[in-house]
Amino acid sequence: MKRVIWRVQAEEETHVVSYMFARLRGKITVTIDGESFDLPAGFFGLGAAKREIFRLGDEQAVLVVDKKGSAQLLFQGATVPPDGGTEDDV
Repeated sequence: MKRVIWRVQAEEETHVVSYMFARLRGKITVTIDGESFDLPAGFFGLGAAKREIFRLGDEQAVLVVDKKGSAQLLFQGATVPPDGGTEDDV
């Protein structure tokens, strides 16, 4: 299982975005400020890169997931570093 957490300062508010990819279940879970969304993924990998666009405050953010399930968060044209690194349990 892969997990990544980001803290993003947007305007005067800090947003928390987390990403979890469960390979054996074929499921991606993205949580934005406590609200979770499930995204379909293939078993053992994605087969193709994926982009999910969402809002943090009034601004757009993009979650980019590669074929191996590793994720990056783009906000205001830059890659946001993970908060506390990444975790890969499998």
